[in-house]
Parts: sequence; C-alpha cells; structure tokens
Amino acid sequence: MATVVEPKHAAGMESDQLVALEGIDWPGYVAMLRLRGERGLPRMTYLDGRLSLVSPSHRHETLKKLLDYFIAATLAGLDVPFVPAGSTTLRRRGKRGGVEGDETYYIANYAGMRGKTAIDLRVDPPPDLAVEVVVTHDADDAVEVHRRLGVPEVWICAPGEVVMLVLGEDGRYAPAAASAAVPGVTPAEVRDWLARPMDAGATAWMDEVRRWAAEVVAPRRGARRTPVDET
Repeated sequence: MATVVEPKHAAGMESDQLVALEGIDWPGYVAMLRLRGERGLPRMTYLDGRLSLVSPSHRHETLKKLLDYFIAATLAGLDVPFVPAGSTTLRRRGKRGGVEGDETYYIANYAGMRGKTAIDLRVDPPPDLAVEVVVTHDADDAVEVHRRLGVPEVWICAPGEVVMLVLGEDGRYAPAAASAAVPGVTPAEVRDWLARPMDAGATAWMDEVRRWAAEVVAPRRGARRTPVDET
C-alpha cells in the first residue's frame, strides 16, 4: 500500500509543494503520468517505488527560467547549436526511474535529435545537460535517476549556489570546475550572471550574456563552431 510523506516547508520562504508517495510500482507510476496527461504539473520523479510530485513555487520557476535564458544565450554566443527538451519525461523501467528535469538540453547530440517530436530512451541518447533547481526541497532522487539514465552533466542550482556534476567513467557524478556541456563556463560565472540586476529587462540581459560568451568565453576556451550537417 502506498504511503504519503508530508511536504517539508522552510520557515519564512515561499515553498514548492511536495508530496512523496511510497510503495508505487512501475504500472502505478505510468498510470499517474497518464492521469496527469499533458498538463505538465505536478512534475514527477520516480525512483525505486517512491513517486515525488512537485508543484513549483514562483521563486523556483523564476530561477529555472533565468538558467534557461543563460544557457540559451551562452550557447548562442559560442555559436553552439542545441535542442531544448524542457521538462520532458525521461524514464526507463529497467532503471527503476523516471524524471522530469527543470530544463534539459541536447548539445553534443544535437544533430541526431534535431527535428524529433518524441524521445524514446530505448533508442535515443539522454540529454547532454539537465538542470535541477533547488529552493525548498532537495534534488537527490532526480540526480540519481539522471545518473541511472546516463545524463552526462547535471547542474544543481539554488539561490546563490551552482554545482556542476559531470558523470565519470565510474558511473558516478563528481563536481566539476567548469561545464563540459556549455563549454568552459564555470559555476562562479553562472552565479555572477544570475545575481546581476535586470534593470533593462530579460532581453537586454540575454544580449549581454551572449556578447560575454562570444567575447570572453569563446576566445578563452578556444571554442569552435560545432559542425552541423545542413543537408
């Protein structure tokens, strides 16, 4: 029988709404996904019988979008094409896990995923980068599912903190000094950009990020345009 773990709330802070159901088998998880349908909320993470359902707070969603803007603008400045996969449900029964990252991206695997309307991890690679935003609940289960699915890099982002985890040959994540998926960008640089005021609006801020990536990051890392098959 499924049991419910009550959500934890941080005092004085707007909280994500989190409910965890224990003892859920795989068919039960799939049934919950179908019941939710195309609504997108609550977001679901499934790991070894535990199903976490999250309705994110405004603070969570604001940080999520800023990270998405930053990554998109930086890749544009580096002239690196990518396919955004958003919060697509990624699941494998054999891995006993399913996850919907706050944001996900195909970068190294851009060419093979371009134009796809669905992702099937039985034949398709996992995203090259996943972002998990942490405001009032941890991302431990989500990170473990990403690991089992073979996602090469995960960013864990909380207000004022960014950790970049890169999957090693031993199949484990370890903190990295710089991103491999977004070439050469460091956690400190991401933190600094997220802390900058947007007095002129998000569009102007993204333009600044794009210029910085092109003028500072690309020469520093010797970035090159990723070859793309235009046929």
